Amino acid sequence: MNTIERIERVLDSVFEGEIDASGVTEESDLREDVGLSSVAMLYMVMGLEEEFAIKFTNADFEKMATVGDVVACIEGKLK
Repeated sequence: MNTIERIERVLDSVFEGEIDASGVTEESDLREDVGLSSVAMLYMVMGLEEEFAIKFTNADFEKMATVGDVVACIEGKLK
């Protein structure tokens, strides 16, 4: 399972079907395309931290505008 598929799984799990994460791409904007509010972004980050066993900083969080930004951050932390 690749990073985007794992992000989709986290979104499905955290939001229990309230957000349609199917078909997200690296270009998908988290607010506009996926429909996440600031609070929802926090829940997503907590789910991703658990899924990938990593910790995000406030600076990481501020850089997350697209799914690609999230993928890059996660992959950078896993190296």
